[in-house]
Amino acid sequence: MATPNFYPSSLSGSSEFIEERTLALMKRTCGSVLVGLLFSSAALSMVTARTGWPYWELTSALLLFYLVPAVYAYRYIQKKPEDRQPEHDRRHLTYMSVAIISAWNLVAIDILPTLDSQTRLIAVSIFIVVVYAHCLPFSLFPRQGMVLMAFNLLPLSVQLTMLGDESVIAFGLCGIALLFMEFGTYTWLYRKDMSAFRARKARVVAGEPDMSEEGFKRRLVYSIHSNSTPAVMMQAVAAFFLVVTLGAEQTEGMLWSWLLAYLSVQTLRTAGFIAHVDNPKRLRLRDWRILFGLGIVVNQLSWYALLVLFHDIMTGFSLGVVSGMFIVVAVISTVGITSDRLLLYLNSAMCLVPPVLILFSKEEVWSMVSLGMLASISMLIIVENIHRSAVQSQRGKLLQQLTEFRAKEMKVLNGELTDARERLTEVNSNLEQQIEERTQELNYQATHDMLTGLGNRYYFSRMVSDALQEQEEESGGFAVYLLDLDRFKEINDGLGHLAGDEVLKAIAYRLSEACSDEVICARWGGDEFVILERREVSARDAEAFAIELVNDLKRPIELESGPVSLGASVGVALCPEHGKTAEQLLEHADIAVYRAKSYKTGVSVYNEQWGYEAVERLQLVQALGHAIEHDQINIAMQPFVSVESGELTGFEALARWRDTVRDVEISPGTFIPLAEESGLMPAMGRNILRKACETLMRETPDSDLRVAVNISVMQLRQQDFIDDVATILASVGMPASRLELELTESVFAGDVMHIRQVLGALRDMGVKISIDDFGTGYSSISYLRDFPLDTLKIDQSFVAGLRNGGEGLFSSIVSLAHGLKLSVIVEGVESRNDLDKVLELGGEEIQGFFFSRPIDSRKLGEWLQSHSQHPFTMRRRHLSMAVDNQDKFRLKDS
Repeated sequence: MATPNFYPSSLSGSSEFIEERTLALMKRTCGSVLVGLLFSSAALSMVTARTGWPYWELTSALLLFYLVPAVYAYRYIQKKPEDRQPEHDRRHLTYMSVAIISAWNLVAIDILPTLDSQTRLIAVSIFIVVVYAHCLPFSLFPRQGMVLMAFNLLPLSVQLTMLGDESVIAFGLCGIALLFMEFGTYTWLYRKDMSAFRARKARVVAGEPDMSEEGFKRRLVYSIHSNSTPAVMMQAVAAFFLVVTLGAEQTEGMLWSWLLAYLSVQTLRTAGFIAHVDNPKRLRLRDWRILFGLGIVVNQLSWYALLVLFHDIMTGFSLGVVSGMFIVVAVISTVGITSDRLLLYLNSAMCLVPPVLILFSKEEVWSMVSLGMLASISMLIIVENIHRSAVQSQRGKLLQQLTEFRAKEMKVLNGELTDARERLTEVNSNLEQQIEERTQELNYQATHDMLTGLGNRYYFSRMVSDALQEQEEESGGFAVYLLDLDRFKEINDGLGHLAGDEVLKAIAYRLSEACSDEVICARWGGDEFVILERREVSARDAEAFAIELVNDLKRPIELESGPVSLGASVGVALCPEHGKTAEQLLEHADIAVYRAKSYKTGVSVYNEQWGYEAVERLQLVQALGHAIEHDQINIAMQPFVSVESGELTGFEALARWRDTVRDVEISPGTFIPLAEESGLMPAMGRNILRKACETLMRETPDSDLRVAVNISVMQLRQQDFIDDVATILASVGMPASRLELELTESVFAGDVMHIRQVLGALRDMGVKISIDDFGTGYSSISYLRDFPLDTLKIDQSFVAGLRNGGEGLFSSIVSLAHGLKLSVIVEGVESRNDLDKVLELGGEEIQGFFFSRPIDSRKLGEWLQSHSQHPFTMRRRHLSMAVDNQDKFRLKDS
């Protein structure tokens, strides 16, 4: 995992321009093969001429293998683009290069030990040229190129260090240093090639250049790092040339050691260049310049070291060569750094030192000083001009980049404007038609319901306003019908909203069948529809029309899940009898709908008295909310009696409310539906449940008596209902097994899955679940089987039916409950005859006025003192009721 951290990210593999890069590789291979063949032939000829090497004929024949990659590359170039396989052909070319390098390594292993030092130096020098011929074409694919470079240099370096000649050990290690320095060469070449491809293909649009002073400084620092690699490489070549020139038997090892040190310095400088190119933000600009300046100083000190260490052997021709080479180095070292004045002056000043030292070594010192000062001033003037030219060049490039960026932006904008103009022309050609179509569509959407296709509230209100205007002008009349679907919410919640939408569409279709020019139908909202009959009608005719409509809507509606049936309630308001504004008519029709729900026909015509009652109903809702908030809802307890033992088994908690403002008792049949309609039921139910549990634990803390509390569907839908039950039980210290929750059959028409989960959780706590008033609502045997139930309560209407021969139906219900493993409670036993029938037909518990009327919770203690120790005697024949002095109820044998 260390390799990715060492290897420069700028040389990472990329599939960008893969075909173009492979084609360029093949073209360069053709030229590099010829160079490699030429220098390989020269090296073999030189070695053979000097040593008489016996295998030169065979090796010369093997040189013809160079033609194989050349021919392969040429054939690739001649192929059609669609026939080329870049990955495949590049891999084969790499294999060929490896084969040639392997052959060279074998030849070097055989030849190098037999060569004298001078011949070996010449041969290695030529071989380095051959190495570059092998590897430089692969700078387009730097990973493969570096592998080939390592395969070339490492065997040669190892062999030189192991020849046994101490003078060439450093020479061999120079090959390893050169290998690492080549990372910089490959980085520079690869970036140049990729920039050329991008410029040629225009695939990458340069972003807007940073024209700020800080941005320009960053550009200059980036420029010196990215363009200094050639100077480093040329200085390395100059250093090698100097070592060869100064080479002498007594100093050869020391010279190669200096070259190894110099190449190591250049390798570190190259690493710094690569680091900056990879991530310029790694360091601050000042830190990058300091590191670059240190590299210049160390580089020049390396040259000083050469002059100091080997000055004694520099005489005559060699001294002239060294002087000239220092001048060349001075020129080369400025490449890439001309845009930075400080670094350029630092480098130039340090480059003057070696020639000045050489000149000072002459006898005419003052003449040389004058000449040196003149040369220094001239050089500084030249350097300053070079720097200014370089900075201006950078600014020019920056302005050119900005110009190109703006030009490309303008080109894009011009293209977009042209396209927009063409599109605008096309849009204008059919704009009038679209506006007309859209206007019609918007008018339709503004006046119609999108689900049913009927008119909407706005449309209907407008029609009523028109009818009112006609009524004023012609003194006529009309009727407004408000229709509210019954049990639609149960279907919508139980079967889903999609099924609810299908029901609404079916209802709308049936209503539209009843509509005509004089009868306008619309959807008012939710499950409410409105009808306007634009003609004068009597109350009797309007009621008859509404009854016919309700009967038609009761027909089953076919859905994918099966047929469903639902009813409707219709309220009628007549104009002008019941109002002369749209608001009054609709308000009075709404009041009539509320009344219609309690009528057998489901239809009612507005009565003025109902308006007052509606106000009373609103006041009653407010009073009920106040009573719930101030804990003024009380409870009464009605006992359950065991059929087998006659013992008391528990109580049902019944809600009671006395309106303290008007000082009247409000019937549960009035305020409980009112609480459900107004959303007050969850809060009221919570209070009743708490009071029932508190009363039971206060009066019978140590008994097994249970209390049954009625729970509405609305409470079961509350997310925190289970937590409320658990909290109340814990607060009064009551076991869950002593609580029974009574539900009506309406739960089967709600959100069945959610309610089943809630009941299951309650039953897991130990709470008993009972179905109340069985047979009067939405009955389903499958629901009785699937729901977690304990008890079934037979409605008192079935007990009343026993007086008219309803024994068979009653017995069937008992058998059904026992078949489902449910216990049976019979409610509504009011007389001895009722009790006789119930005892004969079955059931586990009985409840009714025959045993006790509901007992105020505050008087329950007194009642228990009279009855808890004296169980009711159950006999199935000749039963009678007696009341003792303590108002104690007891069934006795007559």
